[in-house]
Amino acid sequence: MKIINFILFTIIYFSASIVLMGNPYRPLAPGLIYVRYACIILCFTILILVYFRKKGLTITRFPSFFAFYIFIIWVLFSFSVILSEILHDSFPTQGMFFLLVVPFIYYTVMPYVTNLSGPVIHYSLFTANFIYILISFITVPVQFLPYYGIVANPNGFGQIGAIAVIAGIFLLFTLPSRRKLTKVLVCASVVLSLVGVILSSSRTSILVIGMVTLIFATYSIVIQKNMKPLLIIIFAGIISWFSPIKELFITGMVDKFSTFYNEGDLLNGRLGIWEIVFNDSALFGNGEDYFQKFFEGAHNSIVYILGVYGTVPALLLTIFLLLLIVIGFLNILKNKNDKFAIFPFVIIVTFFLFSMTEAMFGLIGNGITIAFYHVVGILLFKAKLKKEAKNSSPI
Repeated sequence: MKIINFILFTIIYFSASIVLMGNPYRPLAPGLIYVRYACIILCFTILILVYFRKKGLTITRFPSFFAFYIFIIWVLFSFSVILSEILHDSFPTQGMFFLLVVPFIYYTVMPYVTNLSGPVIHYSLFTANFIYILISFITVPVQFLPYYGIVANPNGFGQIGAIAVIAGIFLLFTLPSRRKLTKVLVCASVVLSLVGVILSSSRTSILVIGMVTLIFATYSIVIQKNMKPLLIIIFAGIISWFSPIKELFITGMVDKFSTFYNEGDLLNGRLGIWEIVFNDSALFGNGEDYFQKFFEGAHNSIVYILGVYGTVPALLLTIFLLLLIVIGFLNILKNKNDKFAIFPFVIIVTFFLFSMTEAMFGLIGNGITIAFYHVVGILLFKAKLKKEAKNSSPI
């Protein structure tokens, strides 16, 4: 069952991220769109069949009132999006997706199937994103910076690289000490992914990697009373400083910061867009075509929701995301002896940070969006899932 889950989730994360290979100026080829949806629908269908075969449809119970309140906020957010779409004479496709598909497939089915064989999310997330890094370096030579490989833009490539680094770090963090060869291979993959992030000159991706690395180091020192990860990070930093990685970082990242700083625009024009959106804000938004009048998109998930669906949905989504960070942190404190306990918190923080510079919500989203939904389901229904999975036999 574990290898089946690994394959299914890897395909889901990889297929979802195909969307990053296109943008408004370079649309995805129809063939890629068909492949993306075909793979995702096929994998979802298999997961749903396994779900019904193993447990059937039952009423969901929550592990705490806090989890229940967070879920209610998501429901209210979904209804507010539905209302916004109806008020703008649109069929409420997005709102119905948030209300029905996300709670069933992402919050319930995927976490339950994961629990049948143990956590494989980090394996799948790492593999799916590293495949993009590998294919990019093999098929697209590094001829100029910023580099973006087979992805449509540097920020998308940086995001994929950052997620591969983060999932890879967690793999190194949890792999048994006896699996030395696997650790060496994963370590080499993490380094290659980090090089990809630096070549992309994606400031957000570097920030996310730095923040997550700090979280891992703090967790090891404070919770596990282990200084080894911190020493490894310091050692890796020293080696990187005296390697070609330093020059790549200075050429790509530091120069980019300096250019935008000298031009007085560290956010690369995003602040102006956000200001217009806030000035145009209404209780239930301006409709799904609102951002077509901008040369660039929202570059922020909350701003996107604010512009399209309105103040009420944006406020509810903000509360939802902030409370998820809290419940993720509480999950770490309640499960100090479980190394996997930090993973939902890391994915939520990663998604939250990327959401501040990119619009991450959609009918499917990309790989990190689905991983985010996945760990939310693990947090909201964790007690019930563990209890039922314990009584389930493998396929």
